[in-house]
Amino acid sequence: MDFTLKIFLLLILLFQFILIVKTIRRKKLSMKYGSFWIFLLIIMAIVVIFPNILFKLSNLFGFEVASNMIFLIGFFFLFYIIFILTTSISIQNEKIKLLIQEISILKESVDKDGKKD
Repeated sequence: MDFTLKIFLLLILLFQFILIVKTIRRKKLSMKYGSFWIFLLIIMAIVVIFPNILFKLSNLFGFEVASNMIFLIGFFFLFYIIFILTTSISIQNEKIKLLIQEISILKESVDKDGKKD
């Protein structure tokens, strides 16, 4: 890999790292999800600095071309992210349903207390 390409890719990764940290500080991204993205950026930086690791791993696992392994790993990462987000949405839906029920009970209680006077 060309040295200028490595520098360019590392600068892009650094920019993404700064963007993630700023997003976490603004409380628009939780540390739970931000740490995952930071971990992914660290792995990408290692692969950019030492690309031979990727080629050796792809040969070890029997891939013909290293890019096929990258696509498969990317697919699994995306699947994992979708699973985590779906789980979060399900938990949030249950919390919202519980809050609506509690508010309805409180509202009915306030309405009954107001009509007794």
